[in-house]
Amino acid sequence: MEKAISEIVGEGNLKSGRSTEVYRALRPLLCSMCGALVNESALFTRRRVKGIGLRIMPQCQKCAPFTLKEDKKERSALLESLLRREQPDASKNVSAPLARRSTEGSAKQDEKNIDEEVKRRLGPALKRGRKV
Repeated sequence: MEKAISEIVGEGNLKSGRSTEVYRALRPLLCSMCGALVNESALFTRRRVKGIGLRIMPQCQKCAPFTLKEDKKERSALLESLLRREQPDASKNVSAPLARRSTEGSAKQDEKNIDEEVKRRLGPALKRGRKV
């Protein structure tokens, strides 16, 4: 199977003010307007083929200047917290056994809370599964 030519990166605004899809080249392409090389991983747009209406002809940024729109979608709080967490250093783990002993009681409480939360969320589904 042949390697894909491009992938959609997002939306952009052309210099004329119109909105357009922005693509990333996955292999070198030629601009359909000027014949310039669109390098691999470079951003470009596509223009319509006359008479067909499909946007398949690549255009480099020189021929069709655009600005990439910012993606304003909010990420979930869980995803943000996972991305924000720092990786633990090996040097910080030296006193980890001492810290574990002092927080053993709170760890058991946390484990109990997690078990209760899992049962609360999965309980109805588990009950339905047992009836069938």
